[in-house]
Amino acid sequence: CGSRHQLHHVETDMSGDKSGELENGKASEVRSDVGFGEIARHFVLQGWTAFGGPAAHVGLFQKVFVEQLGWLTPATFTELFAVCQCLPGPSSTQMSFALGTTKKGVLGGLLSGILFQYPGAIMMTVFGLTAHYWASPEVIAENAWLAGLVGGLGASGVALVASAAVGLWNKACGQPDTKAVAGFCCIVLLYFTCELITPPERDGRSWMWIFPALIIAGGIFVLVWRGPLDAQVSSVAAEEAADGIQNFGVGPWVGAGLVALVFLVFAASFVCTGILDYEGNEQLFWFFAFWRTGTVIWGGGQVVLPLLEKEVVSTGWIDSSMFFSGLALAQAMPGPLFNFAAFLGAAAGHKAFSSVGASIGGAVVCWLGLFGPGVMLVFGMLPFWAKFRSNPTYKRALPGLNAAAVGLLMASLVQMGAAIREKNTKPEGPIPREASTCIGLLAFWAVHWLKIPNKTVTLIQAPLVIVAGGVIGLLAGVVGMK
Repeated sequence: CGSRHQLHHVETDMSGDKSGELENGKASEVRSDVGFGEIARHFVLQGWTAFGGPAAHVGLFQKVFVEQLGWLTPATFTELFAVCQCLPGPSSTQMSFALGTTKKGVLGGLLSGILFQYPGAIMMTVFGLTAHYWASPEVIAENAWLAGLVGGLGASGVALVASAAVGLWNKACGQPDTKAVAGFCCIVLLYFTCELITPPERDGRSWMWIFPALIIAGGIFVLVWRGPLDAQVSSVAAEEAADGIQNFGVGPWVGAGLVALVFLVFAASFVCTGILDYEGNEQLFWFFAFWRTGTVIWGGGQVVLPLLEKEVVSTGWIDSSMFFSGLALAQAMPGPLFNFAAFLGAAAGHKAFSSVGASIGGAVVCWLGLFGPGVMLVFGMLPFWAKFRSNPTYKRALPGLNAAAVGLLMASLVQMGAAIREKNTKPEGPIPREASTCIGLLAFWAVHWLKIPNKTVTLIQAPLVIVAGGVIGLLAGVVGMK
């Protein structure tokens, strides 16, 4: 009890006390002068260089928009990440829309989010249009240079996750209770990984509740452990300005309407597909199938794969070999793995109608179906986040919410690192595991510890490291490193 009493009075945490102080006592400076031009300039770059999966994307955002550009405080960034982790949908995509929204409202969010998605979406659509010519499970493994490129990009992505995990751990987990929360959430999520990423014959949705449950449990633990927050007199507007937040997007009524619409379409998907025939309504069936998956998915791209396979392969919309070939390509593309939906839609459109127009239409329908729920939910929840983040109970629970989010990121780091080493094992993988490990360590040094005096180069340091890792991997594949 004595330690709890001491914590209650001396803590400096990442809670609702938005004075810019972090748990380690380091102050953060944030900017309030971000315009549409700056949003466009930076997210165009992110869209073409964001390799490595959702955790790597979050690491890239943290490195660029928090550490280098100062758009948000580390506390607010972690809080926003925790909110996105509690919502179904692709968390890195939701973060890309939310970052622009906090600066320039809905238009800023649409600008940042679309620029982050479109490169991968366009490339996957093109691959889907031509998949019937080349698709086979060995498409990447047969090309040493492409296989090495994929391996190098993956290893660099792990380095970004490691950098983000270390940085956010130092800022969000400075007290014993938050360290315990982060470690607990990391271990529990890793334990249930085998249930989340399931083989096709099992349904991973039975364990997806664990993502929001762990974050909420972390908040409740800190709330109970530390006790009620002392009464404080503060200006909400001043707190938001100190955080770097200038806008929360739509109003509460519109936000509630967006959330309701997501679940109305979800319910309609079962009704409509039950009373309509597939023939003549193909694109509607595709849209509803992807919408159902996008509405119930937590945990990022890898968790969605078994669900998508059930929807598109078992129904005969595309062939299994085409599914796995597209998956291999999607993992080599920048941006969210959910852009895989564009490939699947284009391939399904070609199989059903054998026309370019129908293939492009299928890509658009499936892409909107998978991304739509998560994007609408983040726009719908931001105004409510604006309301409850000033609540004393939420403020007290916030360090636990943030620490739990860091724990999930740490679990992603372990999962990604293990997966990269397992894949990069000749002859099955692109490059030897020793080479991929060295690329990952080199990338971590370059993105986390290397200080470049040139400010312009510093702003694009993380994307440059990713590209360099891919090039080194390409060379490793070509020369057959041992």
